[in-house]
Amino acid sequence: MQPDHLISIDDNVWPHFNCASFDQDKVVSYGDHQYTIFWSSDQTLVLARRNLKTQDLQTLRFSGYHLSLNPRDGHRNTVLGISPHDGRLHLSWDHHNNDLRYTKSCATFLTDPPEELTWANFEPAQPLTDDAPQRVTYPRFFNDHQDNLFFIYRTGSSGSGDSVLSKYDANKAQWTITSRCLFSKEGTYAPWENSTSRNAYLHDVLFDQTGRLHITWVYREVGKSWASNHDLHYAFSDDEGRTWQNNAGQHIADTAQGDPITLDDPGIVAHAIPTYSWLMNQCGMTLDIHNQPHVATFHMAEPFVPEELKHDPPTEVLNRLAIHHYWRTPDGTWHNSGPILHAPEPDERIKRPIILTDAHNNIIIYTASSKGHQCHVAFAKDQYQTRSTFQLTGSEFNITDASKPDRRLLKSEGMLSFTVDPSGDSEHRSFALIDFSLDRIVKEAESHL
Repeated sequence: MQPDHLISIDDNVWPHFNCASFDQDKVVSYGDHQYTIFWSSDQTLVLARRNLKTQDLQTLRFSGYHLSLNPRDGHRNTVLGISPHDGRLHLSWDHHNNDLRYTKSCATFLTDPPEELTWANFEPAQPLTDDAPQRVTYPRFFNDHQDNLFFIYRTGSSGSGDSVLSKYDANKAQWTITSRCLFSKEGTYAPWENSTSRNAYLHDVLFDQTGRLHITWVYREVGKSWASNHDLHYAFSDDEGRTWQNNAGQHIADTAQGDPITLDDPGIVAHAIPTYSWLMNQCGMTLDIHNQPHVATFHMAEPFVPEELKHDPPTEVLNRLAIHHYWRTPDGTWHNSGPILHAPEPDERIKRPIILTDAHNNIIIYTASSKGHQCHVAFAKDQYQTRSTFQLTGSEFNITDASKPDRRLLKSEGMLSFTVDPSGDSEHRSFALIDFSLDRIVKEAESHL
C-alpha cells in the first residue's frame, strides 16, 4: 500500500535499534509540528521536528547525550512527552536498570515554536525529582483528557520490579511522585515453581475521555525466560492512579497508602493465559469510542514446555505463535478473537503488535515482519468477526519492531503516523516517518475481503 507521506530523517542511524514497540511515545505532534527522537550512527541522541504543513524537517543533535554502558542493548529506548499547559517537550533516553536520564525544553517551545532548533531551547539533563527511585527501565509519557502529563517507569529487574508513577505540574514546572509502587512484586505463584517475585509488564497506559486511567499487563515471574509470562490483567483508576479498581469495579489498591496492586487481588485477570504459552509482554493497547480497552498480543493456543528452558523459545514454538485481539465491552465482559495473524515465513519469530481504532470503532493492528508491516483490520459491525489482512508496507521495511503511532495526529486527522526504517539493509539502518490515512487503510482492507 502506498503511504500518504514518507519523510526521510536520517539515512545512516544506529543499526541495532531505534524502533521499539514499548516506546510510549516515540512520535508526538502539537500544533503544526511533529517530533520524534532517535540514536544517530555515532550513538548520539537526535531530536527531529517535522512541519506538518510543508513537510520541512529540522534536527537537533544532543552532543552531550550518548548511548552508555551496553550500546547494543535494545531496552535503551527513547521517548517523548508534551505538557501543552506550559508548552514544553519532555525527553527520556538510554535506560536498562540505570539512573534516570531526563530533560525538558524551555516553556512555550511547543506553543510558540522557535524557527530553528538549538541547544538553548532545552534545559540541562536533570533528575525528575530529588528522591526519584533509580534503576530505571521502560520510561513512558502519557497525557490525561485535560492534557496533564504523566510519567511511569520500572525500577528494578524483569522478575523483581516496581512501577513508579509521577505527575507534572505545568504551573511549577515540577514533577511529583504519586505512586512509588504501583505493583507489588510479592506473592506466591504456584504454577512457576512457587515463584515469590515478579514484575508487571504493562501494555500501553492510557486515560480515556472521562479521565479514567486504564492499564493492562502480564506478570513475568522471576527466572531467565519469558515463558514465565502469564495472564492478561486489567485494572482502572478514577483518581489519576492513586486508587485502583478491578474489572468489576471493586477497590483493590491504594498506592498513596502503600497498598499496591498484588498478584492475589481478585478480579484482575481479564483472560487466563498459562505460563509456557510464550505470552508476549509490552504489546499494544488502545481505547475505543466507548472508552473500552482493546489489547493485541501474541502467544500459543496451548502451552509448550521445552526440554531445555532458555530465554527465547525453540523453533517449534515460533511456528505456533499467533497474534490475538482481546477487548472489553461496557458490561465488563472480555472477549478473545482467537489467533488472527501469524508470522509470514516458517520459523520466523512474530513481532509485537500495535493496535488502534478508527472513528467507527474498527480495529487496526499492525506488526513488523520479514516482508514488511502486516496490517489486520477487524470490523466493528459484527463484533470483529469480519477481518482482513494485507501488507501495509513492502519488504524493505523489515525492522525488528513496529513503533507506536502519533496518537494526537491519529485523533485529530485520522492519520496513522509512525517511525520506520525503509533501508531494507540489516547492516545499514535508516530512520523515517511514514503516514497512512485510516480511511485508506479501511478501504484497502475491504478490498481484500
